[in-house]
Amino acid sequence: MKKLIFKLIPNSLSRRTALLISSLAFATVIINMVIIFYFEYSSSFSTAEKYIDSQYKIMSSDLAESIITDDIYSLFTMIETVSQAIPHIDNIAVFGNEGEYVTDAKVRPESLTATISPILLTKEISAGNNRLGTITFYINRESIIRQITRKVIGLFFINIAVVIMGALVGVAIAARMTKPINDLSRQIANLDVLELPYKFNISEYASGETRNLQNVIEKLSFRLKDSIDRISEQQKELHRSERLAYLGTMSAGLAHELKNPIMAISLIIDNVASEIGDNSQWQEDFTVIRREADRLVFRLNEFLDYSKPVNLRYDEISLSALIEFIKGQTYRKVFSCMEIVFTAESDPLLVTDKDKVSQIFTILLNNSAEAGASKILCSFDESEETIKIEYEDDGCGFKEEDKAKVMLPFYTTKPTGSGLGLAICATIADAMGASVNIAEKQSRGARFVIRLPKRPQV
Repeated sequence: MKKLIFKLIPNSLSRRTALLISSLAFATVIINMVIIFYFEYSSSFSTAEKYIDSQYKIMSSDLAESIITDDIYSLFTMIETVSQAIPHIDNIAVFGNEGEYVTDAKVRPESLTATISPILLTKEISAGNNRLGTITFYINRESIIRQITRKVIGLFFINIAVVIMGALVGVAIAARMTKPINDLSRQIANLDVLELPYKFNISEYASGETRNLQNVIEKLSFRLKDSIDRISEQQKELHRSERLAYLGTMSAGLAHELKNPIMAISLIIDNVASEIGDNSQWQEDFTVIRREADRLVFRLNEFLDYSKPVNLRYDEISLSALIEFIKGQTYRKVFSCMEIVFTAESDPLLVTDKDKVSQIFTILLNNSAEAGASKILCSFDESEETIKIEYEDDGCGFKEEDKAKVMLPFYTTKPTGSGLGLAICATIADAMGASVNIAEKQSRGARFVIRLPKRPQV
């Protein structure tokens, strides 16, 4: 039964609204007709009863006199006149004191039983304290029902016409009400992903619920646009990473092949220098060869460090101990010309790889030294889950157009750099679940923000 009802319900909201209005209106019409019929029936009977009471009071004395004098004709004339004057009176009969028939308005005793289910209203005829007989009024129930039925049918058709007009108006109103949501659905169906984010145009008389839906969908379109852009960037980054990984593999192989011959050249130079002795001219040339060979080996080691995976070894260490370890690893001769200041307001325990953290600082300090920096400020601030490290120098810094590229491998702003230092920093940080980012700096120099997790990320 339920399935059948659901099948009969239209899919369109406007048609559902029209069906609801029509059903409620039709039910209202039926209820009204029943109520009107009941009250009309009661009112008609009450009116007839009042007429009868009024006429009875007027002719009660005449009725008594006619019975006493046995004036049947006058008796007949009175009740005939009354029966014609009062609506819905089918007949009026007079009976004697013993219940015997005297006369009736139609002078046909058999007519007294011809009316189907009449409503009988009997009054007593008396003279003083003497009971002379009774007068019975036969109210025609069918006449009342026919009159009321004609009236109700007329009202019914009028109400049905109003219902039909109301249904048509309801359909028009429902169509106007659903137009904004239909417009919104149509715009969504024709939406092109390339046009995101999208602003929808709906009618100004749209309901608050429709406007809320519009706002939600527009926000979703903005979020979808952001997601598509992010996925696109991730795909580009993935392709870039694949190319760089391939290039790194090639570089690692090439570096490994070149390192051995260079080491052999250095060894041969050492042997030749020891055989020649103290010939200053040759020794100076040998020194230059050794220095350049060492520089080549250093660059080749950078290539190898970048290409191989990062192996982490976690230990529990306090922040103060980590800072002291970094100091011990970075106080080299090359950094002696710079003032390095470390500050920390708290001393929490960390679980981290202190060697890798020190390697990140060594690379940053080496870049600062090459940039001509004289002072380095390193501040450590604790948050709930991370240690925020701000690294600042007063070197030459970066140009605005270089900031987005300096973390990429093989990109360098120095004529002799390999472009792998900051890329190695980023690789180590990624492996540790940390991050290294260039930050804005108002004054001269470079500023990096490092976020180091207190615990390894699972």
